[in-house]
Amino acid sequence: MCHTRYLLCGLILACLQVSTTSLKSPAAFTVSSSRVAKTSTSSRLEFRKMQGGASSDESSSSSSSVAAASKLNYNASSVDAGSFQISELMDQLETSAESGLTQEQVEERLRLYGKNKLDSAAKPSIWKLIAEQFDDRLVQILVVVAIISAVFSFLEHTEGQSLWQSFVEPLVIIAILVCNAAVGVWQSQSASDSLDALQELQPTLATVIRNGEVIGEIPASELVPGDILQLRVGDKIPADARVLELQSSTLQVDETSLTGESVTVSKLSGEEGQNDPGAPIQSQFGMVFSGTMITSGNALAVVAQTGMTTQFGKIQQGVTMAKESQQKTPLAQKLDDFGHQLTLIIGGICVAVWLVSIPKMNDSSFANFWEGAIYYAKVSVALGVAAIPEGLPAVITLCLSLGTRRMAQRNVIVRKLPSVETLGCTSVICTDKTGTLTTNEMTAVSLLMLEGKKGQLVEHEIDGTSYSPVGGVQGIEDDEATKKGAVADIAAVAALCNDATILGNDDAWGELSEDEDVVDEHGNTIRKLHHKGKKSKSAGIGKKLYDRTGEPTEAALCILCEKLGGMQEYTHGKHISETGSFHLHVPPSVMASANVSLWRAKHARMATLEFHRERKSMSVLSSFGEKKNRLLVKGAPNLLLERCTRIKDRDGKVTKLTPALRREIQEKIAELAQRPLRCLALAVKEGNDLGKSLGRFDGQDASKHPLLKDPSKYKDIESGLTLVGIVGIKDPARPEVADSITRCTNAGIRVMMITGDARDTAIAIAKDVNIFDGEASNDSLKAFEGREFFLKSEEEQLEILKNDNIVFCRAEPADKQRLVQMLQSLNEIPAMTGDGVNDAPALQQAAIGVAMGTGTEVSKEASDMVLADDNFSTIVSAVEEGRTIYANMQAFICFLISCNIGEICAIFFATLAGFPEPLTAMHLLWVNLVTDGPPATALGFNPPSPDIMDAPPRPSDEPIMTKWLLTRYFITGLYVGLATIGVFVQHYMQQGLSLSELSNWSQCGTFWSPANGGAEMCSALFKESGRMYPQTLALTTLVVMEMLKALSAVSVDNSLFQVSPLANKWLLAGVSGPFLLHLAVLYSSKLGVPVLGEAFGMVPLTSSDWTHVMMWAAPILIVDEILKAIGRNLKRRDAKKSISN
Repeated sequence: MCHTRYLLCGLILACLQVSTTSLKSPAAFTVSSSRVAKTSTSSRLEFRKMQGGASSDESSSSSSSVAAASKLNYNASSVDAGSFQISELMDQLETSAESGLTQEQVEERLRLYGKNKLDSAAKPSIWKLIAEQFDDRLVQILVVVAIISAVFSFLEHTEGQSLWQSFVEPLVIIAILVCNAAVGVWQSQSASDSLDALQELQPTLATVIRNGEVIGEIPASELVPGDILQLRVGDKIPADARVLELQSSTLQVDETSLTGESVTVSKLSGEEGQNDPGAPIQSQFGMVFSGTMITSGNALAVVAQTGMTTQFGKIQQGVTMAKESQQKTPLAQKLDDFGHQLTLIIGGICVAVWLVSIPKMNDSSFANFWEGAIYYAKVSVALGVAAIPEGLPAVITLCLSLGTRRMAQRNVIVRKLPSVETLGCTSVICTDKTGTLTTNEMTAVSLLMLEGKKGQLVEHEIDGTSYSPVGGVQGIEDDEATKKGAVADIAAVAALCNDATILGNDDAWGELSEDEDVVDEHGNTIRKLHHKGKKSKSAGIGKKLYDRTGEPTEAALCILCEKLGGMQEYTHGKHISETGSFHLHVPPSVMASANVSLWRAKHARMATLEFHRERKSMSVLSSFGEKKNRLLVKGAPNLLLERCTRIKDRDGKVTKLTPALRREIQEKIAELAQRPLRCLALAVKEGNDLGKSLGRFDGQDASKHPLLKDPSKYKDIESGLTLVGIVGIKDPARPEVADSITRCTNAGIRVMMITGDARDTAIAIAKDVNIFDGEASNDSLKAFEGREFFLKSEEEQLEILKNDNIVFCRAEPADKQRLVQMLQSLNEIPAMTGDGVNDAPALQQAAIGVAMGTGTEVSKEASDMVLADDNFSTIVSAVEEGRTIYANMQAFICFLISCNIGEICAIFFATLAGFPEPLTAMHLLWVNLVTDGPPATALGFNPPSPDIMDAPPRPSDEPIMTKWLLTRYFITGLYVGLATIGVFVQHYMQQGLSLSELSNWSQCGTFWSPANGGAEMCSALFKESGRMYPQTLALTTLVVMEMLKALSAVSVDNSLFQVSPLANKWLLAGVSGPFLLHLAVLYSSKLGVPVLGEAFGMVPLTSSDWTHVMMWAAPILIVDEILKAIGRNLKRRDAKKSISN
């Protein structure tokens, strides 16, 4: 993170990024596999500390409290409440469903277990945040250089000089450090953490039974183990609890926030809900968990765990442990290594230069030895300034920030800047199935009906893979839904035996074409549209055009009804626009449920026979005329088929369901299930079969009807049915994912799918999206259930993880984090996707945590980036962007380093030769901050290489500068240094000086004198403006060479004749801007601001001087082209070696 906090020029873009602060959590606890932990009073008091309750010292003050505590032998941290029999659990908790706890018990348990809330961590102090900003080697080097420079400035300060002139160098460096620290502290203070998001998921109120009375809306934080909860539809569950009894026919709970699975879970009460010890969350049907939502039904439940012992509490501790063990990103590691190496190099060079200069410190030009020592110490400091790429951290920040903007255009929201680069070396992508590889929109994809004179079963493919109503059923005409055949009955059951609704989002409209008519639900034109390719201002990333309310399976049936058509056929209507062309634009809010809404408006629901797990069906009694009702039924095919006696074909003919036909249907259902599809049978019952009491029921008070009031008779009502069709439903793979995974394979990136689905379902999806070969046998594939995999030895687990794509099914939340840790132990760079609260620890642990835009806030806070469209293909696009960013980053880092090598060579060789310094420390700061920074930043816009996704991931330990690049840029740097000294020396030789005289410049006027001016010329040559002139020549030559090197760096290896600088227009601006700024300072005296040139030690140049500058600067392009050609040959040689190996 440290390299995201440098320099004021990176502030605006850098502060747009969101980072997270470190989580601090209490000590973790371990969940025992034993059913009941028998603990002593002392051990329970220790556990009380962990829970956040009163300490043992506090408890010892009340003997009655200890006595009361000794009666309750219940350890909430280790108990597996779902595996108990109800009576045993209630005995352990010393409570009853009828009366609940007493007030005394509640108060004692609050002291014993603490409040029902997640522990908060103290945030770091401002001083700690400031100290963290200096925990970086490059920053530390700048601090040392600033201190030494300030000391020397103080020693050399005279009364005639202004403070600005004396301390300009240390003040500039200090300003850089202050800006760095300010930006870093601001980022840290403004960041939010996962704990805050977890706290938001905790409900604030609860309804309980205490002292035999129902107490409504008490603070949820006051719940304790043993409290009896009243749960109702719409409630957010306040604690982990065991269901005691249902107060409705079913209890449905949405556990998406905890497990990430979008399908609601049916909960069982009493002994039916008992699970095996250690069962995963998905299999604990008798437990409800804190933070999840009740979508249907009412129930009584007993609180088993509160606060940090709930599943949310365990997840918080997992996030904390993951944060503590989180590894630095590859870029951070490389920059750390680079900083350490730079420290040694800079220190060595500075000391070497000073030691080499010791004999010259007694020169007669110095008043004494110490004055000479200070002078050459300043030269060494100038060399240190030259070696430090002050602009590098800022350029990295800006490059990463600009990368995040490009990624945002691809629906990737980056929360942590370094993660942008880390994507480039991702070697494994661990992905969820639901919503990432699939659409997370249950879709009817197959319709089975009886057709033809011979009564054959015919399967029809259904278009579409989402909740969009646009599409159709292949082989079925749009008007069949209004006729009397099976298609009309299928549409009726799909629309009416259904509580779901499809919603259209008008704000998510895409581009609107010119001259369109917007119509209402009756087909009447509401208004004209005359947009010319403009997007709705309210349209935003991640907004779905169509979404649902209700169960996903029922939503799929709604869309099937829309695709069958018949009621409203908007897609086939035409309206004449004002220009005479034909356009029709129906708002999504109308299109979403046009047919279903009309079915429901025409056929009122008289009664509902709710779903029950025993008969596995649901039905509704709907009106199809005055005193003419029909029973519409949907359910599991294996059970509903047994209750069907007849079948209706597509033409409306009803025939007996013979044993042979029944077997044929069962075989077809089995075939659909193997794909795998979730099958639903649709059936009807009407006329005499339905009976007068139900056929004429008017819907008034079903509780008084002799049949409808008794749910045990529903199965009898739903018998003697007529089968009309079988629907195959699935959460389909996203159409673009298969190609994206093929791209991953070509790029050397492995894909691991982690899902809670069954093995066959997981393998089928994996084959659909090219994770597995579609022709391979299921037994030969690397597909493991979570428990099966982790029962293997550690050596065998690691061996499995070393290669190939893998699928993990029936995986538990903790499995993801374990897999990430194992992959990291194999030196892999894993990216992990997730959307549920349970995914937060793994997202925090992974090198790249990728949360879904529709996921929980907890997962987003723990992640490094968020996918606005939840799409796996977007991850692959992000990886491509990450590789491009790294390639561009490598280009500008090498550019900056090669420039600095040139500066070092210039000063080092001038010192060794005894020449006056060709560049001052201010000149070096000017080059590093002003003329180097913008071109380096512009290199971040270099176009991507066409084959960037055909190469394997780079090794995480590969240095930014390889041996060849270091050699290459040392050669170019050597030329830059020699050319800088060359133009400097050339100036003096044109004044009649020899190299020997220039090497002894300090003895001018004492041991030698200029031939054309005598001793009086010494000051004119080596003092004040006399030295500023050749230094300006040297500085300008250095600046021109660096501008030319930047243009050449548009491609690391390709020639300028192959990839022109015109391919990166930002680079042209990045070069021309600083050069014009240099000219402005250079000729500031002619612009009326002479103080500017004097402050930077520059004087104007003549046209003859510019000729000399270009003569020394231009050859750098020839040198670079020769080295590029050598680099291309080396790459081809390495490629041939890798192929042969």
